[in-house]
Amino acid sequence: MIDSPAKILKWLCAAGLAIALVAGGTVAGWRLAGSAKEPTAIGRVSIEVQPSLSGDVEAFLPVADWGVRADAFDAPIRIRAELQSVNRKALLRAANGDRSIADQTEAGLRSATRSALLRATAWGLAVVLVLLVVATLLWRGLRPRWLILAIGTVVTVLLYGGSAYRLQSTFDSTAFDSPTYFAQGDEIGRILDLTNQARIQTGYGNEYSAIVRSISSVLEVGREQDAPGVDFYEGSDLHANALVIDPIAELVGQSPLLLTGDFGQRGNEVETRLLAPRVAALGEQVVAVSGNHDTTSLMKRLSGEGVTVLDRKGRLKPSGSFEPPPVIEVHGTLIAGYGDPLEYRGGDPDSTDRPITSDDISDPDVTLRKWRKDLVGWFGSLKVKPDLVMVHKSSLAQYLARTLDASGYGRHLTITSGHDHEQHVDRFGRIVIVDGGTLGAGGVFDSGEADIGIARLHFDEDRVLVSVDLIAVEPLSGAARASRVVIATLCPEEPRCRFEPGSGSEEVDP
Repeated sequence: MIDSPAKILKWLCAAGLAIALVAGGTVAGWRLAGSAKEPTAIGRVSIEVQPSLSGDVEAFLPVADWGVRADAFDAPIRIRAELQSVNRKALLRAANGDRSIADQTEAGLRSATRSALLRATAWGLAVVLVLLVVATLLWRGLRPRWLILAIGTVVTVLLYGGSAYRLQSTFDSTAFDSPTYFAQGDEIGRILDLTNQARIQTGYGNEYSAIVRSISSVLEVGREQDAPGVDFYEGSDLHANALVIDPIAELVGQSPLLLTGDFGQRGNEVETRLLAPRVAALGEQVVAVSGNHDTTSLMKRLSGEGVTVLDRKGRLKPSGSFEPPPVIEVHGTLIAGYGDPLEYRGGDPDSTDRPITSDDISDPDVTLRKWRKDLVGWFGSLKVKPDLVMVHKSSLAQYLARTLDASGYGRHLTITSGHDHEQHVDRFGRIVIVDGGTLGAGGVFDSGEADIGIARLHFDEDRVLVSVDLIAVEPLSGAARASRVVIATLCPEEPRCRFEPGSGSEEVDP
């Protein structure tokens, strides 16, 4: 017997009502569930599950009034996390490479997400069940009487089971590499400016850029534009401060850039992924040596991105081997590089047993004597003597210059160094040491307390250092200074001396 059109219509209405009740009950239940709050290593996080036509994960920072969103899966769910309090000490530890902070935070977020999903599911099912039962009781004339409840149960199983399956099967962790930024009010313009750039742009960096352009214009006054020779820029100790990448690239332009070590804080995988491509984009030719904060894996990644990484045997390849000779030519200038003795070659850069400074070594005096002997021996073994040598540690550079000068070394030589975060030019007879200071202001969390420092070296056509421009900027306050050091007039009556911006030159002890 064929059911009447009226009965079929009634069943369709019952099915529609059941579906509507399941959808509405789910939305109402999830809202009633509220958020799951979880203390994490970096602060207290609130996580809430919301309905969404396209599955995504959203993180919001109320204090900054902006957030990020990633389309991480294909399910009708949005997982929204909100940072409600901040543990600044933990953030500083994480920025300095403490991997345990990141691991603890990730574990806390996973726990909070599971709690939020279970809480929302329980509330959603409870509200749906109540609505289906009430509708069944109210529609007394419906036959069979349990039709709404039956259809609703099937729809609920399909909805919740299907959503759980899609959430797991379509989850894409790489979606977090290219998130969408959102904001409210004036913040949206700033966030869009950030995301429209291939490299990092900030008010911090823009202020630095403007100041440096002004200083550079002043330094160009009185300088012959077509003077023979070549210019190099030199910096060191970036310390993972990616905020200065763009203004440095703008300043350097077409000139080669020498980076004398300490690119990161720990040189771990997170810093490697962040820094390597950005450092490679700083100029058409970037030449680098390692510092005591760097790792072999970071230096190999820099090489793979196109940076010329030098060490005692020659140019470092991405594979980890070296391509001789140890002295290369850059714009007609012979350059050699000496990798830092404390460059970490172990497996875990975040290991607490890893030595970073000489104070972490059991017998620093004996070790320092060995480092000095190795450096002088390495330089003496070079068959082709360079015009410029890159050495991260300022103390080792000083020792090499002092030893060569005492031995009567007859060639002009320039040594670039770093590590001490101070700008200075030292002269030992024909040997000059240039330290541009800390390129990254000692790291992003020291911004405001330390200056950004960079040096511009001008060589004549015979590759003898003629002058050095020392540029220093404190971007947050706008304080800046620039000094031009003409090597020929640097303590002409003294065999050894040092110039420090603001203090003039002084004799260096033999």
